[in-house]
Amino acid sequence: MNLASGVDLAVVGAYLLLMVLVGVALSFFNRDESDFFRSGNKMPWWLAGFSLFMSSFSVWTFTGAAGLAYRAPGAAFAMYFSTAAGMIFGIWFLAKLWRRTRASTILSYLTERYNLATNQTYSWTMLPLQLLQGGIQLLALGTFISVALGTDLRLTVIVCGAIIALYCLIGGLWAVVVTDTLQFMVLFPTALVVMFLGIRETGGLSALVTDVPEGFWSVNTAEYDWWYILAFGVMMVFAMNAGAMAQRYFSVKDEREAKKVALLAMVLFLLAPFLWFLPPLFARLSGLDLASITLGLSAPEEAAYVAYCLHILPHGAIGILLAAMLSATMSSLSSVFNAYSAVITDDIIKQLFWKEASGKKLLLIGRLATLAFGAMVVGAALMQANGDVGVFQLMMTFSGVVVMPSGIPIVLGLFYHRTPPWAAIASYLSGVLMGAGMLWFGVELSFTTQVFVTGGVSMAVFILPGLFIHPAPEYARRLAVFYAKMKTPVTGFEIGDTKATDTGSFRITGWTAVIMGAGAAGLALLDLGFEDKMINLLIGVAIGSAGAVLLVAERFAVRKSPAAWNLEAEDKSNDL
Repeated sequence: MNLASGVDLAVVGAYLLLMVLVGVALSFFNRDESDFFRSGNKMPWWLAGFSLFMSSFSVWTFTGAAGLAYRAPGAAFAMYFSTAAGMIFGIWFLAKLWRRTRASTILSYLTERYNLATNQTYSWTMLPLQLLQGGIQLLALGTFISVALGTDLRLTVIVCGAIIALYCLIGGLWAVVVTDTLQFMVLFPTALVVMFLGIRETGGLSALVTDVPEGFWSVNTAEYDWWYILAFGVMMVFAMNAGAMAQRYFSVKDEREAKKVALLAMVLFLLAPFLWFLPPLFARLSGLDLASITLGLSAPEEAAYVAYCLHILPHGAIGILLAAMLSATMSSLSSVFNAYSAVITDDIIKQLFWKEASGKKLLLIGRLATLAFGAMVVGAALMQANGDVGVFQLMMTFSGVVVMPSGIPIVLGLFYHRTPPWAAIASYLSGVLMGAGMLWFGVELSFTTQVFVTGGVSMAVFILPGLFIHPAPEYARRLAVFYAKMKTPVTGFEIGDTKATDTGSFRITGWTAVIMGAGAAGLALLDLGFEDKMINLLIGVAIGSAGAVLLVAERFAVRKSPAAWNLEAEDKSNDL
């Protein structure tokens, strides 16, 4: 089994430097805070779709989830497929509704839908909660990378957090989505190569049926059952269509583009389980010694994915793999950094303290907010590094207590009319406080119970008042105005740009991928066996080819005047 070498460490270092340089290149896309936080609504749908997918998982996918696939593959596949099913709601109507909010941040529409108090309650309470979640994710990343490369945990956390904050600070949302897409281009080819090498080594996929014990693929296990899968799926409906994820829906030009974002993410979620979960099964069939690769994990099976990759990949490709795993968590963290810096800038500073601030001044504030938020996330990760609770347990506890209660008023408010303005705050706080209270008093609840109990309470508090309380006349008038807007498709003149989508992002993403592919292909020059050289070459060619496709696609990207685009948008809206 190969272990990470100096070459692999150099690959990771070069990758991190390139992400910062991409942020610098994309800084020229930002003229004001609209560009910085929502790309001026000019983002190509494929960029937003890749970013939405990449932002949804982290290094835990290759550790905790890999351990689940190793011991209960039926449950692991079902959980990921339930996430893809949750995206159907985005394709069906949530993506369209998010775009029609004309939102500037993930929380800004709450003022119009409910009132300023709701917006401010969310803004002030979600910040510490997201700092906690960001700290958990950064700690998971730091733990994995520090053990894999033999670096100090705290130093690794600080360096990784600083790099993410730096390219988010410089490039804004453009940097987030472009680096997310580049990270996808690194991750998928590497994972595909690992999967196909594993299929070849084990003699084909039939071994996963013939060489495993009876009941191996059953979803109902001692740990998981269909109720758990249902709870996970319900939670992911809200997680994938609210919070930082929803930012991708209102960053594109219109609702048709927003639906494409959700569709692309759904397709990727259907493909991803085969890439993430087959290698752990190959590791089980191969009888690898997982205990020799601990990576600071709580159980040996959580090293299954990494151990199999170290077993089957040569040096150079191992560095690419570690960079890919690093990128997975960087994607989710960069989305949080940008989305909640927008909350600080627009929902708190602009709404409360500086209503007349210009777009350029808000751009400066947004960059400072990104730096401050990133520093606080690093601090949260360092504080949690001293605790005894595992990263997986921290993440699942956070999700069960926070995601459902916070997501219900945000998502349901897009289309459910009959609720008084105070119900959103009551729904959100009742669920969070109930979940936090049970944890405080030591009540041990399963993840399934957490989701259904806290989510059920929040849902009841949100929906039931509207069945008995008639809205006040002023609130009813504001609701009518809001939902009239929600029925009105976005037109080209609202964006006011000279072209339908940005094409500069094609060039930057494409050329960067070509450079990355050339560097990866150059690893074939290492002193390796012929097959190992070919593996490095294959990964490099795959990454470079993806970049070449984007460069060709740029030539076919249609540039239109606002008037022509507006006519097309109106024609499309009539088809909705």
